[in-house]
Amino acid sequence: MMKISILAIVMIVIIAPALGYKPVPSAEHMEYITEQFPPFNFPEDGMLKGISVDLLDRMLNRMDLELNRSSIRLSTWSMGYQTALNENNTVLFSTGRLAERESLFKWVGPISPINVVLFVMKDKAITIGAPPDLNKYKVGVIRDSAERLLAIKAGLDPKNLIVENDSYDLIKSLQDGTIDAWAYPEIPGIWQLSRFGINPSQYKTAYDLGGDFELYYAFNKDIPDSLVHAFQSALNQTKQEKDMDGISDYEKILYKYLPVRYSKLNVSDEQIIRLVNLTSSSIESDAAGTFKRISAGEHPFKDKDNPALYVFVYDTDVNIVAHADNPRLVGMNFMGKVDVSGKKFRDEIVAGAIRYRTGWVDYIYTNPAEGGLYYKTTYYKLTRGSDGKLYVVCAGKYKEGG
Repeated sequence: MMKISILAIVMIVIIAPALGYKPVPSAEHMEYITEQFPPFNFPEDGMLKGISVDLLDRMLNRMDLELNRSSIRLSTWSMGYQTALNENNTVLFSTGRLAERESLFKWVGPISPINVVLFVMKDKAITIGAPPDLNKYKVGVIRDSAERLLAIKAGLDPKNLIVENDSYDLIKSLQDGTIDAWAYPEIPGIWQLSRFGINPSQYKTAYDLGGDFELYYAFNKDIPDSLVHAFQSALNQTKQEKDMDGISDYEKILYKYLPVRYSKLNVSDEQIIRLVNLTSSSIESDAAGTFKRISAGEHPFKDKDNPALYVFVYDTDVNIVAHADNPRLVGMNFMGKVDVSGKKFRDEIVAGAIRYRTGWVDYIYTNPAEGGLYYKTTYYKLTRGSDGKLYVVCAGKYKEGG
């Protein structure tokens, strides 16, 4: 009987692959593939680092696994893209999540927003003011890249595209005049040009290709949904859970590698003040009921059309008593805790409310609608609840411009 069982197992191992069955992958045995794309993923001193690598490390740590950075495969973009597209148990990062790719992978993210521009050498005197101007020039792109898709969508004729497998080949072509412009994400492009020895005074960004998008981890579509969801849950925790200083691992990683951004969302001061006043009136009438509705993320306490517009409430000891965006914070004390720049903004909000009743405080915070670290300003109002206690009602917006 034992011999029959062993024989059956052997037959399954031999026959199953031939019949198309695939082993169920695990996070521990996934193959992670990346390219040189600083500051998101890049080698330095023989080790891979960057925003996406550090985040992957934190995600696996939350799944009780350890990332061996030396095992991550460093590849050209086009080779890595085709591998993740066709081989089970593979993950490619950092990958632009575009409509054209949506059904090709399973996605975990977002990691960070990014925008694509055209780099040109200043001594070429190239000017691109509108989409029709694009077809006056030869534009370099990487094979299978988001930049190629965006350039065509912006109006560039594919016959004017020069396609290579590696960004360094395109930078050489930009220098020697083989191409007129190089399409690439702005911040990684600046890093790449600098590492190639090109001084910032030698180049400029001539055109924004638009279509700003988010970077994600792209999982082969045959990977089970349950495993993809486990990674997404680990990333969400990395973004939301705060340390003793009130800062998440996500915020620390972004601040280490990226400049703080300004938002493109159009939220007015009047909208913020109106939301705070509405919430304040509700707390004056029914404090307990309003706190419950806020922490449940109900509209209008968390705007159904703009999730970056939400309210949160402190007591006068800087305890969170309600939070429409992150209810896990309710009950936590934030006295003395700082943003990534070291500013004790929560203390300033509560102290300002006690002294002035209303006002604004600026600080740095993550943006749930756009991803990344942004300059934020929050309006506060001192309110006496129906329970007779004093509360500080707040709502903020991400600052525009810069």
